Order: sequence, then structure tokens, then C-alpha cells
Amino acid sequence: MSTKTFIAVNEYLQTSFEGPDRDYLDGEVVERNMGELPHSLVQTELIYFFRQIATQLKLQIRAEIRIQISPTRYRVADIAVWRSGKIGKQVPTVPPLLIVEVLSPEDRLIRVQPKVQEYLSIGVQRVWLVDPDKKQATEYSQNYPDGMRVSSLRTEEPAMEIRLEAVWRTLDESAA
Repeated sequence: MSTKTFIAVNEYLQTSFEGPDRDYLDGEVVERNMGELPHSLVQTELIYFFRQIATQLKLQIRAEIRIQISPTRYRVADIAVWRSGKIGKQVPTVPPLLIVEVLSPEDRLIRVQPKVQEYLSIGVQRVWLVDPDKKQATEYSQNYPDGMRVSSLRTEEPAMEIRLEAVWRTLDESAA
């Protein structure tokens, strides 16, 4: 049984952790699963796509960034996308337009679902949950808070689309 680590929010915000960053939930520092090769490949492919369109669509793309849910809750997003403009200083104070979470093999939907709902509760328009092992994605939004399975990741404003078959092809090529 693992021991829980509790610290003050100011200490959390000033701490760099060994390995992946950690979520902060009401005083408790919560470890996140370390991404493996498929996680990293999918995250890299998605960031590459976003970087290609960021200037044209006036987007800001950030990886592995802390998102404030409330004064005592912070989540670390795999990828967060904002429209251009000021989003905060050290930690964003403006909710992202979009968050992408890439599942690791150890991630379970029951543990990820509260994180998705917290993102929606602060005004994130869309959350994409991408599963490299199952080669599937689920989109969550205000209209679909329980999620819906999708074959491509898209938004209307700004208009963008990522065809997942290209992402899965990259995974297959790397495994060959």
C-alpha cells in the first residue's frame, strides 16, 4: 500500500518532481502513470499536428502543463490547447479550448473519468481521450459529458481535424 503525500499548494506549485509531474488534489500529491513508447509516439504526433496549424489558427499548444481546477486542485494535462492571448503567468488561469489525454497501459477509465469531468467543469470545451493500445478515441464535451467514440478528432471553432488512422499508422510503423 502506498503512502499519501500531503503538502501545501504553494509548495506544490514550487516543486519539480523526479519523473512525470504530479496532480495536486486537495493537499494530496498524486502520481500519474509514466507514459511508455506508444503514449509518447501518440503525444508527439498530436503535438506535431497542432504545431503545424498553431500559427494559422492562432493557437497556443502546451504539453505536460498544470491546469488549475480550483484553488486546491491542479491536474497535469498531456496536451492543452488555447486560443492566442494571455493565459496566465506560472499556471494558466484561462481554461484551455481543448485538452488531450493519452492513456498509458496502467490507466483505467474509472481513474481518468473524474479528471475529464473536472476539465469540463472549468469550461474546457473538449477533452479527447486517446487510447494507443486499443487504437480508439473518445471525445467529451458539454454536449457529450459521458463521451462518444470518434474516428477523427475535430473541432468547429477553430476548424481542425486529426484523422486517427494516420496516428495509428505511425504506431504500427514504429512497432515493425
